Amino acid sequence: MRLKDIIDYLRHQEVPVVSSQDALRTWHTHEDSLKFLLFTTDNDVPIYISGRNFFLYSLIVPLKKLGANYVEDLLKWNSTASSGYGYGYSYSKSEPMPFLSEPMEHTGSKILDDSLPVFFLRYFPGYKNREAYVEINQRISHVLDIHWVEEKHAWCKLNELGEIVPIAYWVEQDGLILCTLQKEELEFYLFLANACLVRVFDVSRSLAWAATAPENRQDDLYKDEQNEIYARRTLLGDPYNPIASIFRGFQIIRCKKPRAELLLKLKGEEPRAYASFIIWDWKHGTIREWTSDPKKLGNYFVESDLPFGTSPAFFKPDVLLRYRQDPSRYKVHDRWIECKGAWSLRYDINAEGQVHVYICDLSHLPYQEQLYWKAFNEPPKAGISLRAFKTDFEGEWDEFYDPLQSLKETLRKFPQQDEKGNLCPIWKMPQVPETRDLTFLGYVVTESRKEWEDQILALAQILVEGLNASYINKLAEARGCRDEKLGSIKQLARILEYAALPSDEIKFIIEPLNELWYLRSAIVAHAGGNPPRGDLRQHFRSLVEKCDLAMRKLSELVKTGCLSYGSD
Repeated sequence: MRLKDIIDYLRHQEVPVVSSQDALRTWHTHEDSLKFLLFTTDNDVPIYISGRNFFLYSLIVPLKKLGANYVEDLLKWNSTASSGYGYGYSYSKSEPMPFLSEPMEHTGSKILDDSLPVFFLRYFPGYKNREAYVEINQRISHVLDIHWVEEKHAWCKLNELGEIVPIAYWVEQDGLILCTLQKEELEFYLFLANACLVRVFDVSRSLAWAATAPENRQDDLYKDEQNEIYARRTLLGDPYNPIASIFRGFQIIRCKKPRAELLLKLKGEEPRAYASFIIWDWKHGTIREWTSDPKKLGNYFVESDLPFGTSPAFFKPDVLLRYRQDPSRYKVHDRWIECKGAWSLRYDINAEGQVHVYICDLSHLPYQEQLYWKAFNEPPKAGISLRAFKTDFEGEWDEFYDPLQSLKETLRKFPQQDEKGNLCPIWKMPQVPETRDLTFLGYVVTESRKEWEDQILALAQILVEGLNASYINKLAEARGCRDEKLGSIKQLARILEYAALPSDEIKFIIEPLNELWYLRSAIVAHAGGNPPRGDLRQHFRSLVEKCDLAMRKLSELVKTGCLSYGSD
């Protein structure tokens, strides 16, 4: 049963559906309570319920504790939601002896004593008008690798696609406390612990409880051996016209998934689907479509007719846009993509602008992610990139000049003092969001204007906003060239002029920064401007190269001391 349906039922079961004598008698039979217990063993399984008339609490019990005659013992349960571990003391030879107490002691049932609660009801009187709150048992949250996510109001985990998925909910609404645990995760824990889940419950119903107990009382025992639900139903008053009823008992939920399937999950070998891709099968010198199933890929060590796992598949460059546009979830690095907490993928770009990936790497992607890549798959227009060939096949270092990587390295190591140790923080990495940081900064790989604009904004925010206006202005005042009308770029140019640098060196540093800031201010930040004509990919790469050379030159000047405060 889904969470919403559980909440709806718990709200509606508090009173009869219609106010008639027949409806009242049906209400007191608790047939709906039984159906609720039966239908809530899948999807979101209720583990803890505390409502006006409905109490349910679940405990994990080792299977070895369930003997042949467990029914009578479990029907004696008499406990509430545990508040957790505690301590106490006893006397021995007139001296207090301290001890630690377990969460479930003196439950009324020998089987339930020392069992494992899934949730605790903790108390912190006087704190933010929230005296009681729910806490999950850390033993369970650690094993299942789930974490509290406030905006989901649930304990969650990342799925194979990097999405945050609720696993255990905690709901509080108008006096109702409801905690659930996803069935698949519950079963896996029960398998690991060789245990079962025991849900104890108590449902009390009356439209108006009498001040004194009625004389008539009828008790009967309900048994459902197949579904392992056992309960005592008590009717108070006339059996044909009861004024109140109590339905109290327990239910055992066992792990029903085949052990073979759970063992595969334990070993990380669950069966899965694999997409096929058009690849360059260089082993056989042909272009063909082939599955990414690792069992059907060859290698260099075992002779076979299968294509090598290093056979590349080629894709339209637009395949990268999905990852560029969601930097909170993905990181697009120079030659690999990272989906946070889920998967990573090596890639490169060839001379024709195609993204290429080895099919052995594609095999590690989740099937749904493979289908996304398959939609952009196309025959090769050129081979793999030269650097991929040298690093992946010839085993050599990547020594090719790459403007973007050179720029990132320059910025990461940009000096904050000269060679004599004098401070010179003329540029420092600005505090930018991950949607504009160095990892996000990448080449434009498509003709998409938005992609070009996003990269221009990121580059401008890093380079221009990284200029330390306070230090630049202070240095200009010391050199006698301060002009309050000038921004950081132009003021820096004035300082370089007063430092007697050749005009061509000044242009070498300043012009790329001016061009970048113009593109950012006149075209990207304000609607209506037209981007440069021609190939936006080549334009951005050329701009990055000029910015790289400019920042490298500026860093060299910092080291010489000519831009240090107080130097001549």
